[in-house]
Parts: sequence; C-alpha cells; structure tokens
Amino acid sequence: MQKYRIYGLLMVLMTLVGCRDMFIREIDFEGETEPEMLVLTSTLEVGQTPEIQVSHSFFFNRTDKRPDDWITDAQLTMRINSQTYTLAYRDSGFYTNPSIPPLAPRDTVQVVASHPKYATATAQQILPGQIKAQVASYELQSGWLVFDLDLDAYQGNPDDVIAIHAAGQLKAMMLDNPVTWDMNILYSNDIVFAQAQNAETEGYYGVMYGGLLYFPASLMQQPRRIRLFLDSYRMQYESLDWYKDIQIASLEVYVMACTQAVYRFDQSQRDAYEAKYLPAPSGLPTQDENVMQEIMDEIQAMLGEQEPRLVYSNVDGGLGIVAGCSSSVCSYVFL
Repeated sequence: MQKYRIYGLLMVLMTLVGCRDMFIREIDFEGETEPEMLVLTSTLEVGQTPEIQVSHSFFFNRTDKRPDDWITDAQLTMRINSQTYTLAYRDSGFYTNPSIPPLAPRDTVQVVASHPKYATATAQQILPGQIKAQVASYELQSGWLVFDLDLDAYQGNPDDVIAIHAAGQLKAMMLDNPVTWDMNILYSNDIVFAQAQNAETEGYYGVMYGGLLYFPASLMQQPRRIRLFLDSYRMQYESLDWYKDIQIASLEVYVMACTQAVYRFDQSQRDAYEAKYLPAPSGLPTQDENVMQEIMDEIQAMLGEQEPRLVYSNVDGGLGIVAGCSSSVCSYVFL
C-alpha cells in the first residue's frame, strides 16, 4: 500500500511542477498597511516567576525589520490579584521582576505594556488549578508503548483544558546490531478526546511529533484513568519481524492544565501551518480516502495557504498570546 501512496504522490507532484507558472504571479502592493503594534508573548506557569517577551509587528515586505527585533524600552506593569509590580528589561526581549513571588493556582494576572511609538497593549489571565497526574502502568503491545495515566480530580476554571504530551523510545536487535527508534505519535481511543478538536483516524484520536492531545478540564470532576499509547511512523512501512528483543528504552509523559488561550492558539497554529493527515496506528488497516487526504495535505503544505489564516491572539490593543498553565511531569528512563 505504501508504494502506491508514494507513486500517486509523485505523479501529482510532477503534474504540478509542469504547471508551475499557474501559481506564480507578482503583484505590486499599493494599499495602506496596518499600523505596527506591540506583540506580547508569555506562558504564565504556576510555581514560576512570570516574564513577558515584547516585540512588535511589521508589514511583511519591510527589509529593515526581523522577527527578533525586540523592544527594550517599553514600560511594563503586572498586577497579580491586588498587588502591582513594575517589570524591567532583562535580555532577548524578556521583561521580569525577581521580587514577584511564584505564581499560584487561580491567580488573576493583568499585564499592561506601553511605548511612545505604539498603542498600549493589555492582557489578562486567571491561572488554572494545579494538575496532578502519574503513570500507573506501561507495557509493550504489538510494537505500541501502551500506558495508563491516572489524573486526580481537577479544580480550576470551568473552561480550562487538559493537554497531554508523551515521547518514548524503543530498543531492539536487528541483524545482531543494536538499534533504537523514537515513538513519536500519541494515540488514544478514550471518548474524552472527542470533546476537543483533536485529529482522528480509524476511531483513534492522535497527534504527531511532540504535539498535544486535549480534552476539557470540566470532565475531571472525579479522578480518571486514561489509556494512551505511543507508536512510530516507521512501523507504517517496517515489520516487527525484522527485530528481536524489543524493549522500552524510555518514556516521558507531560500533562498540563491550561487556560483556553493555550488551546485556541495551538489550534490556530495547526490550522494555519500543519497538515491535517493522521496515519492509523501501525498494524491497523487504513481506508483508501486517507491516502488521498494525505496527498492533498502534502500538496497544500508545499504550495502554502491560498487564503490567509488568522492565528489566535488575546492581547487587547496589540498582538500575541499571554496564557497560563500548570504542569505535572512523569519521566521514566531505562537505558
């Protein structure tokens, strides 16, 4: 099946290469541009001292600007609950104040940034509750690294979301040589993931290459166990029969409780820049329509979007993302 996918994709690409002039046309832009704005970026993490990165927007054809053109002389204040702090520039665009105590669950944080050349930019977040999770068990099943994740009941904002990231590695012998490979696709068929915008295939929800699987925190009013597993894209075209003595080399699971801003920004990034194709777990049959979807997504990724996509921003008077999260890390290393 993999051969036909590759041949089909090559035929489509060759056709497009032959018609490249269809997609190239230079147009002189003569319209007005939007004014440059302050750009604020921050992930406010429970248990950490907050910091804010400040840059500015600029029109795409400016040759005297660059993405890391930081603003070093802005005036920043941060109000945490009833206490106001002034933030000073540190480096790489970051502003902070070491006298600010570590952030606590449910803190209300307001940020105000001003500069003579730009409009004042503001953002506010109510931080999520503290998430608690642990890996209850893990094992190999037909080349999948399967694990059960236990999560405590959650207390936080009603619209918070839970995000799960996992990564692993397997080791084995192949022709008497030791080999390792990454487990880089996370799957689950737990119904909680149907309540968020996760990719889905063959009844499984999943995310590729280090992404996050989401579900609403409102489903965590009671403790819950969720089964997930890691798979490898290489197993779509290799056989386990090629290997012997397969073992788990490492497993790392990262769980976050995050505000809606994290979820909405991540989803807008995926919609704007990432292909939507998700392969079925290795060893499961795939439907033919998935093959065509994969080809179309690859073509779209190479050509770029033909219409603009909006990336989520929650900064008033400016651009950027100011979000809140709490985290729990479960790491197991066997090498």
